[in-house]
Amino acid sequence: MSKYESSAGNLTGSLLVAHPNLLDPNFRRTILFLSHHSPEDGAIGLVLNRPLQKTFGEAAQKKSPEQLEEVGLYYGGPVSLDHVTIASLQWRTNPAAVAFQSFMGNVENIQINAEWKTGLRAFVGYAGWSQGQLEGEIAQKAWLVLSPTRELIEMPDPENAWRDIMRHSGPHLRLLAEAPDDPELN
Repeated sequence: MSKYESSAGNLTGSLLVAHPNLLDPNFRRTILFLSHHSPEDGAIGLVLNRPLQKTFGEAAQKKSPEQLEEVGLYYGGPVSLDHVTIASLQWRTNPAAVAFQSFMGNVENIQINAEWKTGLRAFVGYAGWSQGQLEGEIAQKAWLVLSPTRELIEMPDPENAWRDIMRHSGPHLRLLAEAPDDPELN
């Protein structure tokens, strides 16, 4: 089992929440799970709050394995949009942490043990940062770095999760989050 806890310099297992001023359409109002981070190698993450409103089976160009037929499909990020990542994110309570497992290989040959079927999602693309890039973006306050919680990992309402975080992050962020995208339309 893979459990991640962030430590100084390593943000693996953390959540990145886009600051309201982050206007890049690939990441505007997103929440990402960092599946890998190191200052030397860069980082890889998956967007958790952009469901594509279809299952993996509905989107597959050919018959998908039965175990993946009803798995929800999400936009994972702007890198390799022709690539699908199958992953399970689960909240574990003792100790409180995220268990993350990704499944690699040809979709027809993926073997998923019963323990990983909970929290299973399919992601189209992923987010990636080169060495030092993410650290620079964090220093510029493009991202809030949060420890994961059960509610954010299980995310029952992905369309409103980002706004909920902003509402609870203080009056300044709440005000920025509620501002219209185009102030002239106000």
